[in-house]
Amino acid sequence: MLKISKSRAISWSFMSVVFLVALVFGTLDSKDTKTGAERAAALASTIACPQCSGQPVSESSAPIAQVIRAEIKEQVDQGLSDSEIKGIYIQRYGEWVSLNPSSKGFDSIVWIAPFLIIGIALGGVTLAYSRRKSDSQGIELTKDEEEKVLAMRTAFEEESHSSQSSED
Repeated sequence: MLKISKSRAISWSFMSVVFLVALVFGTLDSKDTKTGAERAAALASTIACPQCSGQPVSESSAPIAQVIRAEIKEQVDQGLSDSEIKGIYIQRYGEWVSLNPSSKGFDSIVWIAPFLIIGIALGGVTLAYSRRKSDSQGIELTKDEEEKVLAMRTAFEEESHSSQSSED
């Protein structure tokens, strides 16, 4: 029994370490330098087309999207930062133009909710499994209770045999 508990603890520890490592690597930004064209393309994929519904300017063929792509390329060449360029379009068209939700205030729920849902689901499965396991163990009957169970079992078996023979 002790061996099972150790292996369970080791597996949970291993899963926790893997989860934390994946979380850390997922949150780290790549530090490599991008070319101007790569930065402009990345920015164009995060800004919504004002004419199309929910489509990024990088994928839209609308005339306004073509103008915005050219402006973004020009602004990148001028040396503006990504946040400054996004700020220009947010100021011009409104907060809805940003396709990436912010991580401030109420919008942070978008980033936290998946982890909360997964954690609650794992906790529920673990709780259900541990209850099922604990319900089936540790029940000891006295001699009288064992005799009663055996008597009820034999009575049930006799009844089921007699009902089967009457059906035939």
